[in-house]
Amino acid sequence: MTDEIGTIQQARKSRDILVNMLTQRGSVGAPSHLDLFDYLQLLFQRWKCIVGLTLVSLACAGLYLYLTTPLYQARTTLLPPTPASVAGYNQDNGRAGLPVWDTNAVYSVFQKYLFSDYLRMSFFKETVLPSLSDTQRRLPEGALRRAFDRQLQVLSPDKLKPYILEVDVLSEQPQQAAEMANAYVRNAGRLADREIRETIETSIRRRSVQLQRHIDLLRETALKRRQDRIQALKEALQIARSVGLEAPQASSARVAAQDNLASFIDGSLLYLRGSKAISEEIALLEARQSDDPFIDSLRDMEEQKAFLAGIQLPDATQTVQVDQLALTPDVPVKPRKVLVLLAALLIGLIAGTLLASVLSAAAMCNREAH
Repeated sequence: MTDEIGTIQQARKSRDILVNMLTQRGSVGAPSHLDLFDYLQLLFQRWKCIVGLTLVSLACAGLYLYLTTPLYQARTTLLPPTPASVAGYNQDNGRAGLPVWDTNAVYSVFQKYLFSDYLRMSFFKETVLPSLSDTQRRLPEGALRRAFDRQLQVLSPDKLKPYILEVDVLSEQPQQAAEMANAYVRNAGRLADREIRETIETSIRRRSVQLQRHIDLLRETALKRRQDRIQALKEALQIARSVGLEAPQASSARVAAQDNLASFIDGSLLYLRGSKAISEEIALLEARQSDDPFIDSLRDMEEQKAFLAGIQLPDATQTVQVDQLALTPDVPVKPRKVLVLLAALLIGLIAGTLLASVLSAAAMCNREAH
């Protein structure tokens, strides 16, 4: 009896254990949220998919790098000219009445040409077009011009220092990029120098014409005054002869005391000098060949005119200071190989992970359906 009771208790214990096992197994088979470890385990099971897509992405990136022509960038950095480099434009301009060219004025002319469409168009026609191949020249000029605008850019990189300028050139040939950048700056400097020289020469000619006109006017006025003086002396001579005055009849002290000095010399009392003195002065005035020695400011004007005629602008002038010439680049700026490969690797990993997640989720749904 006791053995039967023990057997029954043992059977009950086995039944309870089986029920617990079935309950736990059922709870495990029920759908639940996957934790990070389970998700990584599922991805590891699909590692071939992830690696495959990553390799495909890297292969596409490598093909892109192989087929894409590298572009090289050359850069020229510019600064305002130094006072010594623009001294040739100022040949004592203040003394000659000419405008003074300081560094700011010279640099502003250079900047005008550096940013101008005139220089860009002339450089495109004279330098860029001859360097293109026959196939490229057959393209529309508008398309070529737009490509050139993207190829060459003039920038002011620092807003706090707008006087610092940069000329950037992109080209498939590194040496050509450097040569184009330096040539563009030289052309802008040559145009600015030519304009400044033409402006100075025009100012010199205009100032010389003004001085000559003033000199001619002074000489004409002096001639008229001499003629007026002769006429006044002739009238005084007639009066002196009519009254029989041959020698002066008034002393200088008396004339000065009577406050009639001006009238005695040039005015109504001129006849008091006597016919002899008046005749001698008339003869001298009529025999005078030039009135230049009697024009006060004439010699100063002639000196200024001679100074202007002797101004020679030296060749050693600069409209810009090149802080850094464009050097031949050795590393292309486009495409950037490291960035392209990193981007391809990242895209491949993301795409492979997404595909592996989708495949794992589809497999789990199929198992649950069966």
